Amino acid sequence: MGLNRLRTLFDSVMRMPYGYRIMLRIVVALIIAAASNILISSFIDTPKISKIKRDNHHLVREFSILQEKIAASEQTLQDIKHRDHYVYRPLLGIDTITDPEILRVYSDYNDDKYAPYANDKYSELIVSGWRNLDHLTRQTYYASISLDKTQELATNKEEFSTVIPAIWPIDRTKLRSVSSLYGMRRHPRYGTWRKHEGVDLAAPKGTPVYATGNAVVSQACWRPGYGKLIELNHGFGYKTRYGHLSKIYINAGDSVTRGQVIGEVGNTGVSEDSHLHYEVRYRGNTVNPIHYFNKDMSPEAYVELMNQIEESTTKN
Repeated sequence: MGLNRLRTLFDSVMRMPYGYRIMLRIVVALIIAAASNILISSFIDTPKISKIKRDNHHLVREFSILQEKIAASEQTLQDIKHRDHYVYRPLLGIDTITDPEILRVYSDYNDDKYAPYANDKYSELIVSGWRNLDHLTRQTYYASISLDKTQELATNKEEFSTVIPAIWPIDRTKLRSVSSLYGMRRHPRYGTWRKHEGVDLAAPKGTPVYATGNAVVSQACWRPGYGKLIELNHGFGYKTRYGHLSKIYINAGDSVTRGQVIGEVGNTGVSEDSHLHYEVRYRGNTVNPIHYFNKDMSPEAYVELMNQIEESTTKN
């Protein structure tokens, strides 16, 4: 039955005009060629596809190598930052960078920056690469700023060593106790919790108060809360304040040297007993003065001070 149909179809084709038969053969040939091409390309890559795949593989490999180089650079940068933070700066007695603007620039970008790459075939690889590169760039910027500052201070190390607050502001033999520490505390008069910006060194009224580093007097006056106050500008971002004084021996604009007597312990301003309120400020922010006392302190004196502070904390 099927054979008869084929013969009938063949006879019909043969009775067609010659031109139509040629066109039919061309169409059939094209269909066979297209089907063959699809069938072959499903299992065997064409030269063009093979080249594209080789190029993609090469790009992925190069991208991976780039990632490894970025990682190696980040490790080197971390080593530089470590030396800056834990070797150079401690040797010079300076703190790490706290400038909010620099820290903002140093922080990483938001995810929105990488949204255009999210739909790409290699999005994970591309986004990861861009993140690492941006992070490296920003860390490099941060490290360069930090090292520039360290270099500046190293160049002026001799001057810096004379101005940094590095001695006790009163004679330690006159010290009765560290009556209040740096940090949060209950105010002795008002009873509210607030940050104590310095340390209170209890001592007899009239005890001499010393400049803790070379400086220029920026304030020598009465200030609410502080009472009689002296503020010294040491340069390099450092200032010190001496509050509740009974006497002031210097005036604004005077130059003072480390160890010079600038006033006497008192009980002026908001104060419950005679003591010196002492602050160390760096770039506008207060820091714990105890860390600066350590610079001229023997190990035995340091242990004694820590025990005294611990006893004071327990009582409070």
